[in-house]
Amino acid sequence: EEEADQDGDVFFESEEYPEEELKKLVQEATEYKTKGNTYFGQGEYKNAIAEYEKALMSCPDSLAKERADDYKEGRDMCTQALKLDPKYAKALLRRAQANEKIGTSSSMQASLEDYQKLKELVQDKYTLSQCQRAEKELPNKIKQKMELEKEEMMGKLKDLGNSLLGKFGLSTDNFQLQQDPTGKGGYSMNFVNSPQKK
Repeated sequence: EEEADQDGDVFFESEEYPEEELKKLVQEATEYKTKGNTYFGQGEYKNAIAEYEKALMSCPDSLAKERADDYKEGRDMCTQALKLDPKYAKALLRRAQANEKIGTSSSMQASLEDYQKLKELVQDKYTLSQCQRAEKELPNKIKQKMELEKEEMMGKLKDLGNSLLGKFGLSTDNFQLQQDPTGKGGYSMNFVNSPQKK
């Protein structure tokens, strides 16, 4: 049995739709979004919100797997709606879902914060279950993603350093960083003439 939100909307994954149905839903969502943009540009914010909501509801939640930009655009649309009505629960849920799908540590942190706000606003079982799931799963995902992002950043910095130092016959391996033993977060750097290869 599928769970529905407070309006009775059931959320499906895009894999549950035949390809023709997906194309139809995307076209329908795009038309609603275009109408919403027109209303927004004219300052008719309530009409814009209604059209954006129709766009969000006609498009399967996971359809944007095809393009990460769709999640960012969806998040931005929800943010616009929330500026007009900060207690707009459906926009808050959609923004939380979009940020979670974007998948960076900062977007997942924003998602968790939205789920926590949402928990105070709603009472329907579907949304509350999403909030509870997020509070349980996201802290570990955020921590893991932060570590991965830090490793990626350090790797890129090391590559950049090696490309610059290579011109002088050096590499980042010639420099050792040692964390301050007092635990205050500082580092000291030592030059090593013959670095050991790892």
